Amino acid sequence: MQDKFVPNIPVNILLVDDKRENLYALRQLLQEEGANMNFLETTSGPEALKIALEKEVALILLDVQMPEMDGFEVARLLKSNKKTSLIPVIFVTAMSYEIPFVLKGYEQGAVDYLLKPLNPAITRAKVKAFVKLHLQQKELEYKNSLLENLGLLVNNSLDPMAILSEDDFTISISNPSWENLLGYSPSELNGKPFLDLVLKSNELQQALETAKNNGHVLNNYECELIGKNGQQKWFTWTFVLKNGKWYGNGRDITERKNAEMALYRANEDLEKRVKERTAELIQANKELKGEIEKRAKAEETLRKNNEMLTRTNRDLDNFVYTASHDLKLPIANMEGLIQTLNEELGEHSQDIQAILDMLNTSVLQLKSTVQDLLRIIQIQKEPEEKSEKVDCAELMEEIKLSIKELIESSDAEIIEDFGQCTQLEISKASLKSIIYNLLTNAIKYKSPDRKPVIEIRLKEENAHAILSIKDNGLGINMQNKDKLFTMFKRMHDHVEGSGIGLYIVKRTVEKYGGEIEVESEVGKGSTFTIILPKVSAPVSSS
Repeated sequence: MQDKFVPNIPVNILLVDDKRENLYALRQLLQEEGANMNFLETTSGPEALKIALEKEVALILLDVQMPEMDGFEVARLLKSNKKTSLIPVIFVTAMSYEIPFVLKGYEQGAVDYLLKPLNPAITRAKVKAFVKLHLQQKELEYKNSLLENLGLLVNNSLDPMAILSEDDFTISISNPSWENLLGYSPSELNGKPFLDLVLKSNELQQALETAKNNGHVLNNYECELIGKNGQQKWFTWTFVLKNGKWYGNGRDITERKNAEMALYRANEDLEKRVKERTAELIQANKELKGEIEKRAKAEETLRKNNEMLTRTNRDLDNFVYTASHDLKLPIANMEGLIQTLNEELGEHSQDIQAILDMLNTSVLQLKSTVQDLLRIIQIQKEPEEKSEKVDCAELMEEIKLSIKELIESSDAEIIEDFGQCTQLEISKASLKSIIYNLLTNAIKYKSPDRKPVIEIRLKEENAHAILSIKDNGLGINMQNKDKLFTMFKRMHDHVEGSGIGLYIVKRTVEKYGGEIEVESEVGKGSTFTIILPKVSAPVSSS
């Protein structure tokens, strides 16, 4: 069944005659009737049967006298097939108009006769009548289909529907959903006044009377209905008055109304609690006001203490810096004195030489400690450096040149991969310090079992630049991870070092709002990963 009925679509008229000239003449005669007919033509009975089976045909004009299969046989076969049995057939013949001949034609399925020579007016009138009947039949089929669909829609709807009389609101038709919602079957509801089911029927009756005089529509009317077993449910209804009947469509809103009532009760309870809480808050505010005054005094004391602590820290930094600076000259003097003493003694015993060597080592350690203290103080006291665009490849060349002897003596292989991230916006000195410390550490703590290979990679990810330095060295016991970036803490003591390199790296990275991570396995190597903002500006500190 078609989804839409179109009254003026061309209908197929099948013309069957064994002579082409007769088909042409018949088509020319009928074409004057309008553009709503499409002519299908054939000269044989079997072909006519095939066309009737494949296409929708409104009318067949069939010649009786045809070779191979005459018109009577064609009509009989059409009538015997369920798909073609209802197609009207008009015999077109030149045979005499005798009763036995006519009866035979009707018996085989003909609905009318046209005698040759054809009368144009009669022929057109008959064809037009059958075309009109065909269109009316199609319209009727379409409307019946609509009614079936609407019936299915109503019967399968979860919402209750009913048709009421205009005056006393008696139910004449109802759908099955009533039984699921209120326990009434359609047979129990039909003939029952709708208002008998409504808890406050007078209000609904008044609303319907008002709607009757004002637009014939009552929208979204909420009311309670009483079920067969006395249960009560809330519904919202829409009523439309048409042709002396009220058409009602409802929807179960019981859950919503229960939720609204629960919310109303909760609001009442909340208002009560708010009042009680308000009284408590007023009292608490009074107490808080006194506490605020106490805290204000405490904060003022804390502020003064912080200022004092800041001055103390600054004085301590200055003291350490001054002490370290002032110690440089005595240490230098001690170095000179040891060297002079060594020269003055000339040849001496191994015991004296051992003492001089230990004395010299202690002086060198003292000198290294003072230098490390000065470096740490310098990092803490240095002003914020201005960021600039740093070419990573050029910076690496500078660093490798500065540690050329270390690289060559250790036969280290350095692999660089900067990808698309060839430049970083950061202080050049800071970035150089980070890479220098990590690179020299990777070489110094190489494994004795293999050639040192260091991979330096830089990539962009989201809004960050990620710098990683991976080595195949001794590795670090990750149980000591918390001590790794602590000042003067060392994981390996077999090579020279001060234990402040990683501390400086971490302080520098955090200064630019970044993070440093480490992954390591003893005997396999370590990977240090620096995560920096894409534009790295120093984070101001107090």
